[in-house]
Amino acid sequence: MHRSQVFLFSLISFVAGIGMRSFVEVDLRLSAILAALGSFLVIYWFFERSKIFFGIAGIFLVAFSFGIMRFSWHTSAEERATVLRYAGEAVTIRGIVEDIPDEREKNTRLLMRVSEVISHGGEARAADGRVLVFVNRYPSFQYGDEIRMRGTLEKPESFSGFDYPSYLMKDGIYALMYYPDGELLSSGNGSRIKRMLFAFRGMLERSMENTLPEPHSAFLKGILLGSRASIPSWLLDAFQATGVIHIIALSGFNITIIADNISRTLRKLTISPGGTFWVSLVMISLFTIMVGASPSIVRASLMGVLVLLAIKEGRRYQGPNALTFAGALMILHNPAILRFDVAFQLSFLATVGLLWIAPRMEHPLRFLPEWFNLRTNAATTLSAQLAVLPLLAYQFGAVSVVGLLSNMLILSFMPLTMFWGFLAALMGMIWIPFGILLGGIPYAFISYHIFIVQFFSAIPFAMLYLR
Repeated sequence: MHRSQVFLFSLISFVAGIGMRSFVEVDLRLSAILAALGSFLVIYWFFERSKIFFGIAGIFLVAFSFGIMRFSWHTSAEERATVLRYAGEAVTIRGIVEDIPDEREKNTRLLMRVSEVISHGGEARAADGRVLVFVNRYPSFQYGDEIRMRGTLEKPESFSGFDYPSYLMKDGIYALMYYPDGELLSSGNGSRIKRMLFAFRGMLERSMENTLPEPHSAFLKGILLGSRASIPSWLLDAFQATGVIHIIALSGFNITIIADNISRTLRKLTISPGGTFWVSLVMISLFTIMVGASPSIVRASLMGVLVLLAIKEGRRYQGPNALTFAGALMILHNPAILRFDVAFQLSFLATVGLLWIAPRMEHPLRFLPEWFNLRTNAATTLSAQLAVLPLLAYQFGAVSVVGLLSNMLILSFMPLTMFWGFLAALMGMIWIPFGILLGGIPYAFISYHIFIVQFFSAIPFAMLYLR
């Protein structure tokens, strides 16, 4: 077995260990025994080089046991979240808003890093842990605000077959508080860089609202910033029915497709593979920073960069090690994403589709014209859709019958929509009339996207429900 294959299967063994531990409770003593056995086999192979099978088996066992131990160590973080000691009690918590507020139609969700808990008896104690706080949209809080919340701490519970506690656990959240009495203590805490990024994001949102009418501005905020707060429910339903809801979720699915489309467009302009890679890398990096560089977005962007790198090196058919290595690194950092982060799973599978299925799809689709990159975009979209289709069916219990066609028609123009929309918003930050004038271009593209989702969502049985 070649060294590259040993490396690949070692990574797979590590991921398999994490995967098994995410489903089954495993005694650490068992994983220690497996690691010891694997180490013994490796040492034996070191002295008996002809027994290469034992060395390879030992490496796989060590990697597998390390995966089990890594997930176990990750789950132990719940024990270190001392704020959980007060679950079920009416308390006052004090802490910092640790991420940009997640504004929804009916409420706002604050990720709060707790530093102090005041019990019902008035005793203040130091505490640690993340709490997801549901508050009314007004008064509003911002990243870096130090706040005090009075309410009941609750542990998350599963509902409708959805493992909500594990979903929150991947982000280190173990407690909830619903609609407490809130008080702002101070502002300007947290990372200065993050405050600047989020301030820029806020200015960009306001510029979009000034340069485009609704629902076009809401659509643009969705695809550029992942914000769903002002998207009307009828449009969200249409996105769901046509299988394009991912375009406003900033998932790895659409980031990898956008990365591939950017590189293809630049190559059409006769830019060298090296130049294409660096221009695309800068654009994806700026996009990641602009939307706040959350862990999920960084992971998705890394998958997009991997697609660009594969195109640059001409290794679309020889990238399993690179893709598996990138995925294993992300899982090493946060083991819970393997099972509980659908965005990561979508980004990984979409990248698989772009690297291995897309090159094989271009020849069967040669009957399509190359207008607006229709043929290449069709191959890209179809490949990514085929790769993620089983996961979508499993996770959501429904598949859009018109999803392949609607995605092809929408994603073909999505890079242009994002580019002109971002440029119009940027100009609107400088001078609103100029932003409104330039906003006519993204307005036309967004009108086209809305027409497509409305048209296809009106088709009877557009969505096939599997359960």
